[in-house]
Amino acid sequence: MPLKNGRATPQERKFAEQYAMTADTGYSAKKAGYAQFQGGSHALQRPAVREEIRRIQIARLFNDALPLAVTTLITIMGDEKAAAGARVQASKVVLDRTLGSQEGVSSKSPHEMTPEEITSALSETRLRLAALDSVKADRARPIIEATPDIFE
Repeated sequence: MPLKNGRATPQERKFAEQYAMTADTGYSAKKAGYAQFQGGSHALQRPAVREEIRRIQIARLFNDALPLAVTTLITIMGDEKAAAGARVQASKVVLDRTLGSQEGVSSKSPHEMTPEEITSALSETRLRLAALDSVKADRARPIIEATPDIFE
């Protein structure tokens, strides 16, 4: 039975932990101690359980997958026997994510900029906004308006 405060029960947390690792509802329900398979399906419908699964998966990405990915890239770049194309691609990824990244780069405040720099920054911002609008439009689902006579 779900907790009244909206949080996941200990059984639901155990289910979420197993599900985050395997994505198998039946196995996770059994490991969490649910008597029937439906217990896992019901648990997946609860927002608290879905949030717990999301939290666990994000933690795994940052704590397990990211260090492995970085280690793999470094290993490929340093391996003289690795294919040249693989080494170049690994190098590109590392450079794009570090030197090519604009995150953390301090930019001038508007009051420190010249009029030309402000105009340039405004143009870049407008281009980024247009790109985001384009992505948003591509992801939008069409609205289908139904007429009442369809159902009569």
